[in-house]
Amino acid sequence: MSTIGSLFPVVEASIEDTVAGLTTWVAVVNDPPWAELSERVSAPCAVIPAWDMDRDHLETLVPLIPDNAETIVGIGGGTALDTAKFLAWKSGLPLIQAPTIASVDAGFTDAIGVRVGRRVSYIGNVTPELVVVDLDVLAGAPPRLNRAGIGDILSCHTGLFDWKVASDRGEGAPWRNDLADLGSTLLSELDQAADEVGAVSRDGIRFLISAYRRIGAACAEAGHSRFEEGSEHFLGYAYEFRTGAHLVHGELIGLAVMAMSMVQGNDPEWVAQVIRRSRIRAHPSESTIDRATFIQTLLGLRQFVSDEGYDYCIVNDVDVDEACASRAWDAVASLPREGISE
Repeated sequence: MSTIGSLFPVVEASIEDTVAGLTTWVAVVNDPPWAELSERVSAPCAVIPAWDMDRDHLETLVPLIPDNAETIVGIGGGTALDTAKFLAWKSGLPLIQAPTIASVDAGFTDAIGVRVGRRVSYIGNVTPELVVVDLDVLAGAPPRLNRAGIGDILSCHTGLFDWKVASDRGEGAPWRNDLADLGSTLLSELDQAADEVGAVSRDGIRFLISAYRRIGAACAEAGHSRFEEGSEHFLGYAYEFRTGAHLVHGELIGLAVMAMSMVQGNDPEWVAQVIRRSRIRAHPSESTIDRATFIQTLLGLRQFVSDEGYDYCIVNDVDVDEACASRAWDAVASLPREGISE
């Protein structure tokens, strides 16, 4: 077992060994991989499937926690990990997170993201006692979902640009060189690791986990995520709100980084080559995103950001007209199609 290091303990270990040391624990799971994992781990006192991040639905899960439960364990992707956060927050029980795909940073952040009326909202914070990185389980996940993990790292590219725009206008959280340096470092490391991520090698997975760890620790310490969340995330949230779709988060954010880097005039060529080398599915056809809805979402993004109270970003600073939105669409439509084989 080797400690990776974090604001909270992150260890490379097997999920089986970790839960074997628990007594009465609640498994908050996605399936797959729970059906297969359940045959190898000690039995929890309750199993709560995670499939819907609507707050009203999450509230109905709280009574399913047995009175004798001592620990909440999230096992799965972002939905399971965020549901586990919510239940730990509501119950006051200790939380252990065991991500089984490297597609999002939810297991390494303390913010609890839910949906309220189809809108993404952050309602509280809970710090896990431990994050378990089981490389055998992660390496066995669908390659597509692990490659999607670059989304919440690539977003530093547009997030930093948006934060600088806001800071120069005196809007929101003041600029911090240490956080900006972290974002730049993560982007440089992503450039170096993109081929390993595309190959879904263990080195590629370790890079994703290391990046998430640092992002989570920095966001918790700063009290915000400006260096890695900006107009690209807001575009993703707006698209899902407009359509009601729930897309693979990292893939949607990868596409949105490409689009917003065009709007920003922020080296979209670099973004495109990282997407190509990492083999993330960021082409709109692979998420059934159509041109008309994309264009309308982008044209309405300034109003959406205002309505939702999101941070000041590029769409507050420039007018996104039909020509600009069309150029952004052309950029994302020119990305490679990875197909359906993996």
